[in-house]
Parts: sequence; structure tokens; C-alpha cells
Amino acid sequence: MLYIDVTVNNVPIKAFVDSGAQTTIMSPEAAERCGILRLIDKRYGGIARGVGTAQILGRVHSADIQIGQYSLASSFTVMEGKDVDLLLGLDMLKRHQMSIDLKKNCLRVQDDEIPFLPESEIPKMMEEILEKEPKVEGPGGTTIGTTTGTVEAPHSSSAGAPTAVPSRGTPAANMPGLQNPASSHAAFGQAQPITAQSIAQITELGFTREEAIAALRQVNGNVELAIGLLL
Repeated sequence: MLYIDVTVNNVPIKAFVDSGAQTTIMSPEAAERCGILRLIDKRYGGIARGVGTAQILGRVHSADIQIGQYSLASSFTVMEGKDVDLLLGLDMLKRHQMSIDLKKNCLRVQDDEIPFLPESEIPKMMEEILEKEPKVEGPGGTTIGTTTGTVEAPHSSSAGAPTAVPSRGTPAANMPGLQNPASSHAAFGQAQPITAQSIAQITELGFTREEAIAALRQVNGNVELAIGLLL
């Protein structure tokens, strides 16, 4: 899990860096601690339906987040059920041209390098979620979390044998075996048709039609799993 220390409204927060998530999300509890609940535009509220449901309180259109030496403008969705204070999604990473440097174990923001937190400083509740969440069979003997999309390597790998399977924390959408709808058949069972209705169920949550179709193709048309990947 890739976490960094950030500050929102002078309140320190541990942010989960997730390039597999389309949007940046903050929990209501974190929004309250940071004193920005009043900034939520409730017109963007609703219900996110995936594996279970989550209440979307609305959207904060502009808030400053201190990352390293930079104060960056950000917008994010305030949503219940994510169990992380702040999730930095692809929208934030692309807007400020951030890059994940696994060689140096840091997040690059312009000229700054923000180190990822060691395992001892990562919030424990996220580990508990990964242990308890329902899982489906993935390619190569892996298992995929239906809520977080986290991929775990096979438990029965031979000792010392090399493996090309991504480790825990790799988004399911980034796995080569899930880019091709045909190869995901084993993981997600009987293929379901991609219809206007299934696309609409996803676009109603704020995603584009192209994102909806791409996600549905990755999971053989399963709407709930597609929403789980995008969230």
C-alpha cells in the first residue's frame, strides 16, 4: 500500500495513493476534521452502488492540499465507506503531473520527492479491510478483492520459484490478464452483455461512457465489479 503524509487545512492526514482509482475521494470524518464539510456541494450527492452501497455526500470543488513543499489545488468527492481518510486518485496525479517512483519509493511532485510511508505507519484498518473483503479468482492463481481491487499472489507458490504475479496492492485494472475481456473470463465467470442500461448505471455515478465501457469489458460485463474497479 502506498501512503504519504499530506496536510489539508493545516490538518495532517495519511493519504492513500491509488493510480487505479479515477477520482480523489475523502471520507466524511476527514472532511469534518479538516473543517471543509461546509464546502461540500450536495448537488453531486447520491448513492454509489457496487459490491454493497456507499453514500456520496457531494463534491468539494476547490481545496488546497499541502504535499511536500507544494500547496496544490484539488477537487474531490466526499464519500462514505472507503475506510481511508484521503484517496489520491488518477485525476489528482494527472492534474499535477505526479509520478510514482517505486525505485526510490517515493511520489514525485515537480521537483520534490515525497517518501512513501513504511508499513509500520500505514493505517491498520486498511489491512483489516483487505483481509475481510470478498475475493474472486483471478488469472494465474491470484485472488482479487471485489471492493478494493487488490490483487494477491497465489498462496501455494513453490518456495524460491520466480513469479510474474503482481503483489498485494496492485490494482486489478492494471493487470495484463484483465486488459483482455477473453482472459478475464476465468476470473469473472459467465460473460454478461454490455447494454445501454449497464453503461447508464455507471455513468450515473459520474464516470464517462468510455470509462464505463472499458471497465465492463475488463470484468465480463459485471456492473458491480466494474463500479468497484472505477471506485
